[in-house]
Amino acid sequence: MSTLLVTPVKNFTGQSFKHKGKSLVFNSLSHFLLQLMAVLFNRRAKFNQYLKGSDGWINFKIGFQTDTESIRQTAVFYNGRMTVIRKIAEDVDVILRFSDEKALIEMLQVTPNEVLGLILKNRMILDGNLAYLQLFNYYISLLMGSKHQKMLDKAHQSDISERKKNFDQCKPQLSQDLANRRNYRMKPEVIQAKDEGVACLTDPYLSEFSLVDFPRLEKFHDDYFNIKPEICPERAELLTHWFRENGFEKDRTGKDWIPELRQAMAFKSLMRNKKPIIRKNDLIAGTTTTNDTIGVIVYPDAQGVMVWGELGSIDKRILNPYAISDDTAKKLHNDIFPFWAKRNFREFVRTNYDYPHCQRIEERWVAYFVWKSVGISHTIPDFKTLLTKGTSGIMDDIDRQLDDKDLSNEQKISLESMEITLEGLDAYARNLANAATHQAKSETDLKRQKELIRLARICSKVPMQPARTLDEAVNLLNISWVALNLENANTGFSFGRLDQLLQPYFVADMEKIKSKENQAKYIKTAIELIGSLFLRFSDHLPLSPDIGNYLFGGASSTQALTIGGMTPTGKDAVNDMTYIMLKCAEMLGLRDVNVNARFHPDVNSETYLKRLCEVNIITAGTPSMHNDKAVFKALEQHSYPLEDMRDWSATGCVEPTISGKHMSHTGSILFNMVAPLEMALNNGTHPLMNWDPGPKTGNIDNNDFQSFEDFFNAYAEQTRYLTCQAIEFNNLLANAHVAYRPTPLLSAMIDGSIEKAADVTNGGARYNTSGTSNIGLADVIDSLMSIKQLVFDEKAVSFTRLKTAVDSDFKDDPALHSMIMNKVPKFGSGNAAVIDLANRITHMVHDIHHNQTNFRGGKYTTGFWSMSQHVAYGSLSGALPSGRLYGKAFTPGLTPHPAASKSFLDNIRDVAQLDPECMDNNIAFNVKLNLSPEDTREKSVDIMASYVNTYFDMGGMQLQFNVVTSETLKDAMANPENYKHLMVRISGYNAYFTMLNKEIQVELIERAEYGT
Repeated sequence: MSTLLVTPVKNFTGQSFKHKGKSLVFNSLSHFLLQLMAVLFNRRAKFNQYLKGSDGWINFKIGFQTDTESIRQTAVFYNGRMTVIRKIAEDVDVILRFSDEKALIEMLQVTPNEVLGLILKNRMILDGNLAYLQLFNYYISLLMGSKHQKMLDKAHQSDISERKKNFDQCKPQLSQDLANRRNYRMKPEVIQAKDEGVACLTDPYLSEFSLVDFPRLEKFHDDYFNIKPEICPERAELLTHWFRENGFEKDRTGKDWIPELRQAMAFKSLMRNKKPIIRKNDLIAGTTTTNDTIGVIVYPDAQGVMVWGELGSIDKRILNPYAISDDTAKKLHNDIFPFWAKRNFREFVRTNYDYPHCQRIEERWVAYFVWKSVGISHTIPDFKTLLTKGTSGIMDDIDRQLDDKDLSNEQKISLESMEITLEGLDAYARNLANAATHQAKSETDLKRQKELIRLARICSKVPMQPARTLDEAVNLLNISWVALNLENANTGFSFGRLDQLLQPYFVADMEKIKSKENQAKYIKTAIELIGSLFLRFSDHLPLSPDIGNYLFGGASSTQALTIGGMTPTGKDAVNDMTYIMLKCAEMLGLRDVNVNARFHPDVNSETYLKRLCEVNIITAGTPSMHNDKAVFKALEQHSYPLEDMRDWSATGCVEPTISGKHMSHTGSILFNMVAPLEMALNNGTHPLMNWDPGPKTGNIDNNDFQSFEDFFNAYAEQTRYLTCQAIEFNNLLANAHVAYRPTPLLSAMIDGSIEKAADVTNGGARYNTSGTSNIGLADVIDSLMSIKQLVFDEKAVSFTRLKTAVDSDFKDDPALHSMIMNKVPKFGSGNAAVIDLANRITHMVHDIHHNQTNFRGGKYTTGFWSMSQHVAYGSLSGALPSGRLYGKAFTPGLTPHPAASKSFLDNIRDVAQLDPECMDNNIAFNVKLNLSPEDTREKSVDIMASYVNTYFDMGGMQLQFNVVTSETLKDAMANPENYKHLMVRISGYNAYFTMLNKEIQVELIERAEYGT
């Protein structure tokens, strides 16, 4: 693999065996293996049964060929038989192209979870329907059986051995030191007047409480970390059966379905038939799946079919294994996946738009990833209206709108569909009420019986009617949250400003209690209730194939919660609920919910800021902190009303969204900024892809670049080209959502949709944008700075020499590598010329996006955060002019390279000087902070708070800390059993360190470490 990347593109042939005789051998060998597979599937009943699904035989054709066409074969599955032909069939469903003959043989031998890795590394290129590749992988896994199990076991042992070898240490004191952080909790020195929203808490830090004071939460917390998540087929099964009975493209009468009406009726049926579960001893009713701890939802209409090949091994993989029953695997293979193999978002675009170029680029995994292939979930529903009106009030609004005689038939159907989904939500709540009543009758514990009776009463009222108490409000939120995640993918849905939404209910409850003693008891009850809500919100995971462990390592559903900041009227928004939620975050240490704290330097108090810092120290990785003043500057260009702008919330990772009014889909495109740089260096060719997707912008060997301006313009042109391709694919996928999965429930809960009588997928929301994440900014800045300084300003080296060194991973020119690393200033070093270049790049990227329009008529916004794709994209990129070597991770988000400066102040000064207007989808600035064991908690918090204040005063937008040392992380790699609770910030989201792939773990270890 590494040899391929460091070989100049013009010399790469893609064929390892040049002799015709060897090609014939491999062709015959591959044909023999496929024929042997055919014999087994045709003659043995235990294999043949898997060729049939609920709708009949699963018919498809899969072609295999090498780039040199030395191998050209097709496996045909038709009417219960498999045949093999020595050519590529004309009507093949998918073709797999291999870089060489060895890659094809490897594909037939590796475990199913490793097959997608061949695509990721571009050793195997997909051309067609990915579902059928995964089905074929599943068939191979059935044949390999125990051999795959042995291979997986060997991989596990190899992984453990490698970790022990590279990080051979065992220092129990390090893990104990982390745990001990929870044993001490500060009290506020002074409760400052700015915290005027704190009406009930005498100690807003709630320092007297720890998790041991809440046995119910402690038990749930232990279950959360100790019980393996299990794949739940309920949603997929209920919807598939409904569509099979009522039709998908056409209804029972043969008429074309109207997508919104179809989805609404299917959703109502889903919610009416969903199993109503109340977890034992829980204060909150309803579960997202049939697993009451953590379940994994299947979305076959989106990315669900991606795990088809792993049905027999997903419970055994090294990273993030999911439990799966034999019955579930059978249902998915026989009943569900065959129905959706050609009815998913990717297939809609491929078949309706003739497999467009923009999709082909995306499916090479190198240049960009478009999230609409999974869902449109990166947004914030209007929970405030649901809490204050209930579904009955929203239905009244819909009925009033339906009285408008000027509505078109499409608009009427859109409104009616919203109402149908709300009826489904109500039906689920009533089923929960019945379940609570039934459980109460058989409950012998009187305390629990009373809790169940109360839950029955609550669920018979909400969400139909407005919430009146905190208990009703949190149950309403959970019931609606379950429903929203069953309608649309559970990725990036976010809660908005729950402290603002729940504060009135908490205060109203407290005002009914007269004695101080009972008020103190109720405060404890409120903490337990919010803690239970956090754990309920965390009861589901996205269904991720193993490739997702490398593209989005450790990510859960990335559900953002926003606290603090300003009210829409400009006052301090910090309140009792802000501190109660911080208490729950401190005690539970959950990656989801992803707590984002707004801080306005002129409005919010030091008491609040210090509490944010203390919680960050205790948990090691949360909350993320945002400067309201900088975010406001970024959002001003969109002309939002001031009160709406002040009401922004973080979505997904860190992205700003106008709460409840905005279809923002802030994670629509994850763009690799290094890919166009590599294409500019290679005249439109990408080395790893060995493909010319981009325009011809100049050849370094021909001396086409006479100035730095010439090369910068080439990079800008390649960036513009790839960005436009990504946007085209995103817009085509948006059309797929309108046709395949409009979301009438979400539409009923986004301001503007009822007024416009339009689904949010079709522009119904009040505000419509699409957010992008641009990954590798610091690496691009540092690379362009090297080219500018060494090649053009100082003329110290020729461009040809630099290019040759890059192509050889600097192995043949270590002196040049040393010069780059020691003489060229990097982003984060405090150099003014670097800042100028950085702002030029971010302006260029922003302007390219801002001049584009999405499917819903809105603008594209620009962010600089990376989830964990800075590691994945780094592994898919060669060496760079910055001195970064082949395969090394990019810097995360907007974080400078560790070698940029030993001074943390240089880092924060450079990041803070970037123009916030170019970052209207926010940034992720990651800092690893090393606490001094000699310092008191108070001193550590004071120093950390001073860092935040300094950065925000300079104009910095966002900041997040990993308060853990590299030494501790190394110990966690070698001894993961001691660190299952260790939470870290990747780039905008939280993850548990021991669940990350080795490459991401190493990147975290190698980040610059600054002391307090």
